[in-house]
Amino acid sequence: MKVEEYMAHDGIGLARLVQRAELTPAELTEAALARIDEINGPLNAVVDRYDELARAAARHLPRSAPLCGVPFLAKDVNIEVAGMRLAFSCRWLKDLPAATADSPLAARWRRAGLSLLGRSNTPEFAGEFVTEPSWRGATANPWDLARSPGGSSGGAAAAVAAGMVPIAHGTDSGGSIRVPAAACGLVGLKPSRGWVPTGPHHDELAGGLDCEHVLTRSVRDSALMLELTSGPWSGSRTPLPRLECASAVDAAVPALRIALVLAAPGAAPLDDEIGAAVEGIADLLSRAGHRLSACTFPDSADIGEPAGVLWLTAIAEDIDYHRARVGRAPEPDELEALTWASLALGERRSCLEYARARRALTRATCDMAERFEAFDALLLPTTARHAPLTGQIDGRTPAFELGRWNAQSYGYAPYTEIFNVTGQPAISLPLGTSRTGLPIGIQLAAPLGEDARLIALAAWLERERPWAERLTALRGRLRRGKAG
Repeated sequence: MKVEEYMAHDGIGLARLVQRAELTPAELTEAALARIDEINGPLNAVVDRYDELARAAARHLPRSAPLCGVPFLAKDVNIEVAGMRLAFSCRWLKDLPAATADSPLAARWRRAGLSLLGRSNTPEFAGEFVTEPSWRGATANPWDLARSPGGSSGGAAAAVAAGMVPIAHGTDSGGSIRVPAAACGLVGLKPSRGWVPTGPHHDELAGGLDCEHVLTRSVRDSALMLELTSGPWSGSRTPLPRLECASAVDAAVPALRIALVLAAPGAAPLDDEIGAAVEGIADLLSRAGHRLSACTFPDSADIGEPAGVLWLTAIAEDIDYHRARVGRAPEPDELEALTWASLALGERRSCLEYARARRALTRATCDMAERFEAFDALLLPTTARHAPLTGQIDGRTPAFELGRWNAQSYGYAPYTEIFNVTGQPAISLPLGTSRTGLPIGIQLAAPLGEDARLIALAAWLERERPWAERLTALRGRLRRGKAG
């Protein structure tokens, strides 16, 4: 299979070629590895490869699997995959042995028929909205190599946008799927809390803020992946049933009541170009018969400080957990500045302060439910600004200062973390383009558990404002060496 043909299909398209016996899983695996060889150098999206494991597994994949042979990358965080190392992009953890068993989610990836090729890049402990770990180096944005692909699933986003794989694992504790999707012109869905298992070591990662899912080129790939990976896991305290949502891609969308929200929590300024793109989609939806109303977030939705208590403490606990596995504490040069700050804050916080933060987030969740009770969906930006230049947001060097880092990070992406707090499903779609050709992500959110409704609306927007040709043109430029 030629690389050009491989890149022309999304995941479902590739799986259908295998199921019709036009290709073998082994041929797909080789095409993906060839594309990684071709383009990963300047992008640094794939940081740990397992070519021989993938080749061996491809020989035994059943053609009946829904995504048989589709190449896939696991993010280097949270999810253990048998035969692969899990280092959280942290130099201190680089010598940990490979996992001996799959986590529940990785087992579902295998049952779906995915060909697991390796690990994608992420900031240390997935702690930033950019992907520039000191140990493994920065990942570049395929649309502009001087810019970040966003974070923390930046390696996954760059790999999918550049055509290395059609689907890649992402995690989202504050926007880490949706922000890179916006920066790289992809579909990034954060499902409702609880649909996808996060175990086995934690039932609720990042204090319940985290959701595991994927970045994709098409809405239908994201929907099918959610259907294949959702459902109860015996170790969860709140298991949910399997979600049937793949068919929502083709479902008719009734007239919806949609809240248009432009002002960000915390009053971060919105780039005029991004605001205009969101208003353009609002006009499209209105002309299609949906009822649009301008709304604002409740004051309590400015949740940066209490949410920070949860996820910074989670990083501190991760370090505490890994001390026993590594057999020693980290040396000064083995953790980045933000990680050291997280450890210090986590050790300094009392149980009472943690409980207060949880109460503040519960208050924000209740206020959000009350404010938007009369709406079926929300329409808003994914980010307030275009993807930052590499090095612009610094969580790594001795120049790091937490207050400045918070201002820069939430100035870039103030619209996403609130939905991690509420648990609502939210999706970023590449529905806009800047004057300079950068993708603009536009976000939709729905009430908790209404993932199928969100997918149906997203699929309608994909049909009305398709983006596949833009991604095809990007991959062509990358092959000619003209990215950025």
